[in-house]
Amino acid sequence: MRVRRLPLDIQILYCARPDQEPFVKIITVEEAKRRKSTCSYYEDEDEAALPILQPHSALLENMHIEQLARRLPARVQGYPWRLAYSTLEHGTSLKTLYRKSASLDSPVLLVIKDMDNQIFGAYATHPFKFSDHYYGTGETFLYTFSPNFKGTIWFMARC
Repeated sequence: MRVRRLPLDIQILYCARPDQEPFVKIITVEEAKRRKSTCSYYEDEDEAALPILQPHSALLENMHIEQLARRLPARVQGYPWRLAYSTLEHGTSLKTLYRKSASLDSPVLLVIKDMDNQIFGAYATHPFKFSDHYYGTGETFLYTFSPNFKGTIWFMARC
């Protein structure tokens, strides 16, 4: 039986027998390294690798975006960041925030700028919602940029 040669940067995760083709999943070695840890950091220092913000952020500068992108779990890196709620557009109602978040099926990055111009917030694996119970995972974290970026791991929300 003839076995197909694979490029050097491909890793086979599962084969039935050595003489059969892989049948579950094939990923590149680079992708395997990226997925190795759900809390791995974004390693590319290139500014071109920054997430695309849709629309541009009124609160975050490139240095903030770069620091946050490094802290995000590997499974969400590389996706554009889409604005779902803004006090400038939607007002300051928590009920509106919940309503705008209800249709989301993705993690959420909450960004807050206070009256002292300090920026802080939270990354949540699930959209914010009213709940009688705590929710969140080990990927959920709080962060601040004052005086330097600092992320606090393992926070469960009860909003």
